[in-house]
Amino acid sequence: MNNKNDSSHPGSLAFALPLAFAGLLPGAPVLAGFLEDGRGTLTLRNFYIHRNFVEDSATRSKAEEWTQSFILDLQSGYTEGPVGFGIDMLGLWSVKLDGGRGT
Repeated sequence: MNNKNDSSHPGSLAFALPLAFAGLLPGAPVLAGFLEDGRGTLTLRNFYIHRNFVEDSATRSKAEEWTQSFILDLQSGYTEGPVGFGIDMLGLWSVKLDGGRGT
């Protein structure tokens, strides 16, 4: 049953686990490599797709789509100690700029 007041989200566990591990780790010296060695990139991609339907049974002659996509890639360093922990995050988002007439 779908409850509108339900606060659970599919990605909430992905954010809760790293925070739980961070609470178990000792102070700043252990996290130094974790923060210093971290890096991130933001990539922007522009996609244009043009399809030409040449079949006799096609309902339309062509389809055009144009989107702008954003790819955010974040990677942490590793914690010091016998077992090093790190976090990688990938965020993807796309905006439809134009789909031609009728889309």
